[in-house]
Amino acid sequence: MSAGKKKPRSLRQQQHGATSKKSQRQYSRKSTSGAAQRQRILEALRVGPKTSFDLRKLGVYQHSVRIFELREAGFDIETARVTIVDHDGFEHRGCALYALTGEPVDGGAA
Repeated sequence: MSAGKKKPRSLRQQQHGATSKKSQRQYSRKSTSGAAQRQRILEALRVGPKTSFDLRKLGVYQHSVRIFELREAGFDIETARVTIVDHDGFEHRGCALYALTGEPVDGGAA
């Protein structure tokens, strides 16, 4: 490879936005990229458990896919089913409640 050319990233690295904790890329709060959504989920879960409803407020609409990707990257995330009542008084049964219970030793890929 000639000088100045970057080594292409693998498909897995592209899909999972592989970056170490030391060099985590910061994304716009409005970014819809998978890596940005995973980063927002991790930031939220580090504060405490969040429901699927909470994650939607953060702009993460395919939360189950992003949680799956984080688990594949080594994060321990538990899921419980709960019933919540939204601000309009509607009951939502079976909402996912996610809790971060462990992180990969190497910092993982968010």
